[in-house]
Amino acid sequence: MNKSLFTSSVIVFFILVPIISFGQSRKLVRQGKKLTDPQQQIQYYTDAIDLDSENLDAYFYRGIARANLENHWGAMLDFTTVIFKKPDADSYFNRGNSKYAIEDYKGAYEDYNMAIKYDRSFFQAYYNLGITQLHLQKFSDALKSFSFLMSHYPNDSEILTQMGQTLMALKHYKLSLLFFNKTIKLNNNSDAFYNRGMAYLDMKDYKKAMADFNKAISLNPKNDAAHFYLGISQLFKRNYAKAAERFKHTLSYNSLDHEALVGLAIAYYHIDDHDKARLCFRKAKNILTPTDISYRIDDISLFENTTWNLNEGFIFEAYFDKLNTL
Repeated sequence: MNKSLFTSSVIVFFILVPIISFGQSRKLVRQGKKLTDPQQQIQYYTDAIDLDSENLDAYFYRGIARANLENHWGAMLDFTTVIFKKPDADSYFNRGNSKYAIEDYKGAYEDYNMAIKYDRSFFQAYYNLGITQLHLQKFSDALKSFSFLMSHYPNDSEILTQMGQTLMALKHYKLSLLFFNKTIKLNNNSDAFYNRGMAYLDMKDYKKAMADFNKAISLNPKNDAAHFYLGISQLFKRNYAKAAERFKHTLSYNSLDHEALVGLAIAYYHIDDHDKARLCFRKAKNILTPTDISYRIDDISLFENTTWNLNEGFIFEAYFDKLNTL
């Protein structure tokens, strides 16, 4: 072979190989996007990255697939790679979603803000930011986020519900009810009545709370949360026998529901069925006891993350002592 011809062939080869690899990498991403199995998608996107480590679409869509499989650490790594090389709103938003999923609310808050910085019309980012602000107890900021969304979507039931819940957190009870009422007018469904019932329960208007939970149950008999909080409302109205029946109904959906077991124990205690109260409370403690026991089963810290302790701590502490001595 002529020397000059050989040299030209080598040059052409080294020019064409990256072009071919780049094209094949993009093709694999297109094929991966057509699949429905996240595991298969991940393999396609990984192969695409092996062919072209600068294919940011492959990293982004692999992050989406990993997040769908709840591999949020892997997803965050992929989104971070994209952000490091070419930051954009979607990558910040999706990394924020993964951080939110692992309860890194501060990190999610920062990422949603960055997503909005890159795209001021990213309405879903505003919504997720508002939800995260609620978790961080930034209630006034959450109100601003949902108010902004309401100016664009005044009849969106999800936004109206979040406005109501944010106003509840700010103790603006009467104003919050206006939003829950509007939600019910727009969506006469079980969730709408349940949400207003929770507002009434927080306001300690147990009669109205019971009416809303009963309505929620009539619209969806499988709304187990409505059954549980109806039992709570009945308990605080001192309808102990009815509360016991409601907690038993809740347990028919999940026999290991320790929240309902505590409620049932309290109801049994008040109707003087102490044997059943003791059994229910013991079962609740057994469910909450970790496998490597670092504290006694009769330690109130078992319940530190439960609804009873978080929402009714003072009352629950008194009941804990009573039930623990049965």
